[in-house]
Amino acid sequence: MHQTPVLETNQAIEEAKKHLVTPPEECQASFPKVTEQVFPWELKRVELVERKGFWSELMNERKWEITMEYEGRQATVVINAYTGEFIEIYGPLN
Repeated sequence: MHQTPVLETNQAIEEAKKHLVTPPEECQASFPKVTEQVFPWELKRVELVERKGFWSELMNERKWEITMEYEGRQATVVINAYTGEFIEIYGPLN
């Protein structure tokens, strides 16, 4: 069975930044506006993690967890490791 290749680290970081700049509709109400020109984006953690659950473990599915600090806030963006699709955002925390 063919498995789709995992996004490279730099691609995953760029996808996470896109999700912070334009969060999905379900997160927009509680998520502060971020501009793409925010500088610096400080990476705290970038980790490729196995997804939990019977089916995910059986299919060896993975996700990227990317923690960034910007404007004194810290947020962790979780994306699909193969497609870059949004899964969830933790934070941002002051």
